[in-house]
Amino acid sequence: MMFVLDTDHCIEILRGRLDVTDRISPAMPLFVTAIGAGELYYGAHKSDRPEHHLRQLAALLQGVTILPFDAQAARIYGRVRADLSRKGEFIGQADLQIASIVLRHDFVLVTHNQEHFRRVPGLKLDDWLG
Repeated sequence: MMFVLDTDHCIEILRGRLDVTDRISPAMPLFVTAIGAGELYYGAHKSDRPEHHLRQLAALLQGVTILPFDAQAARIYGRVRADLSRKGEFIGQADLQIASIVLRHDFVLVTHNQEHFRRVPGLKLDDWLG
């Protein structure tokens, strides 16, 4: 099973409140989406100590693989967004892009935002904070 860390889990790692070695073996790869990485860069740049937070973020991202939003993820995004829209449900664009990337690879999204992402059919979820 391959795990993709959502932004909330990355933030807890950066704050020293989550140790992923409790959850996975050191040899197991971890992933972050390009969308999630962008959210983390945004947070670091707007913080009161951007240089410090950018160094922390660089160290975190050095240890993971960043998954892109590619053509296959875009097709999944369009289908899932249309399906949710027909049901009158809404998920923000960034979160739906994250979900689409995870679905494209058939990985597990590690997020504390379970209720929000449960709306996405077929998306496998885990929560290492709760």
